[in-house]
Amino acid sequence: MVMPSPEVIQIVSFLVILLCARYLFRWGRLPLPPGPRGWPLIGNSFDIPTHTVWQSFAQMGEKWGDLLSLTTLGKTIIIINSVEVAEDLLESRGSNFSGRPFLQMGGELVGFRNAITFSQYGDRVRKERKLFHQLFGTSVAIERFLPLLRSEIRKFLQNLLQNPDGAFLQYRTAAAVMMRIAYGYRIAEGKDHFVELFALRAKIFAESTESTALMIDRDIVRYLPAWLPGGRFRTTVNKWAKVIQDSISVPLGYVKEQMAAGTAEHSFSSALLQEQPDDDYLVKWAAASIYGAGTSTTSSQLEGFFLAMSLYPDVQAEAQKELDLVIGKDRLPDISDRPNLPYMNALCKEVLRWHNANPTGIPHRTREDFIYNRAEGHPPVLIPKDSIIIPNMWYMAHDPKRYSDPMTFNPRRFLNMDTGEAELDPSRIYSMTGFAQVLVLLWLFIRNLNAALGKLFADTFIFLICSTVLSLFNINKASKNGVAVEPIVGQTSGTVSRPLPFACTVVPRSDEARSLIEVTHGA
Repeated sequence: MVMPSPEVIQIVSFLVILLCARYLFRWGRLPLPPGPRGWPLIGNSFDIPTHTVWQSFAQMGEKWGDLLSLTTLGKTIIIINSVEVAEDLLESRGSNFSGRPFLQMGGELVGFRNAITFSQYGDRVRKERKLFHQLFGTSVAIERFLPLLRSEIRKFLQNLLQNPDGAFLQYRTAAAVMMRIAYGYRIAEGKDHFVELFALRAKIFAESTESTALMIDRDIVRYLPAWLPGGRFRTTVNKWAKVIQDSISVPLGYVKEQMAAGTAEHSFSSALLQEQPDDDYLVKWAAASIYGAGTSTTSSQLEGFFLAMSLYPDVQAEAQKELDLVIGKDRLPDISDRPNLPYMNALCKEVLRWHNANPTGIPHRTREDFIYNRAEGHPPVLIPKDSIIIPNMWYMAHDPKRYSDPMTFNPRRFLNMDTGEAELDPSRIYSMTGFAQVLVLLWLFIRNLNAALGKLFADTFIFLICSTVLSLFNINKASKNGVAVEPIVGQTSGTVSRPLPFACTVVPRSDEARSLIEVTHGA
């Protein structure tokens, strides 16, 4: 029999003592929010879901309520399943709930601790946000980015025309826009090294920071020797960390080379390097925040749009009828048309609600102990310091108490009908997620497209693409041997969640539409 080494015995002993101390410390204090009963020491480790955690949290909520708790190895996890509780804690009491969890796996070992999404609020974050405002907060700065947005949408239309089998180009299109904004880089036709590198980074981000990994993430993982079962993960982590560093540093090197040659396109990085020439660290991570947060989420929502249109042809037809009436068939929709397209506007809201790209948001962390006294009928509970707060954004957007038939794609829920008032705008839900807070200053440049609209970047970008696509194309289910292939409705696990793989057919609505695409592409 092989005896464990003294180091392993010390680590295990320290962990047991630490957990016992935490339990003794809590003796006599107010109870945590309700939740499933855990085991001694390990708590609810066996109750932690391994996939589609948002659905598991919703099922727990049916039994334990819209505020529930789990514990694992001494760590407290608080799950929020309602808009009201989320607003009460994350917004009204935001100062105590504005911290970010300390991630050993995705943060310390892989390297995402430097991303603004997981940075603890302080001087660096304030400095980055100030720079975002300086570079994107004026109409003069905005004008420089409008041509690239229109240019990439034209390319997207042409690519759809050349790929009637529905080959997905949403990520590439979002990447092209954000890469030019962040780095002034124009992606190449076909394979592009930067696109592939950033796509790999997005995959690593989703896997290393998802809620399941966060809940089992402990300081001890960095000390596990490689020979222990599971210890080989260190090899994977090292490879991931190399990818992250390359994806942060290589684009900045490209911008510097272009600036030295006098050929740099105006971008966030080039402007910031002129302002902060000796602060590479700030520039490269600020630019990475723009690209990373803006690309994956937007492309995921666009995939959700194509899936919904293939499943709901009646919705597609109603939107096209409105577009034909307002836009006609001799031009493309523009952002200025939005006030005259209420159904199309409602359709874009429903895309954001129906497919939630960030189903559990970005977790928060409490800075101090907090005693939560809710309304009458709810006894006070303790939310301890350093608790991880996970807002179940997916359930908030699919709560049957708030949305009628929530699993059905129905834009009319957001229109004031004779039968009652419109249902809750999903932007109210998304305003509480970490991605919305991170992107708020970036989105200023799209807000200024039309001061009266005041729309966020992702919302505006989705409106422009979705309305343009429906003006020119029909989106149908793919067929095999003449039989329609029914897509499987579901989502992948990860911090950024995409629809499960599916296929559809995208074809021009008419010869006039095809001609308009070709003329637009040549513009």
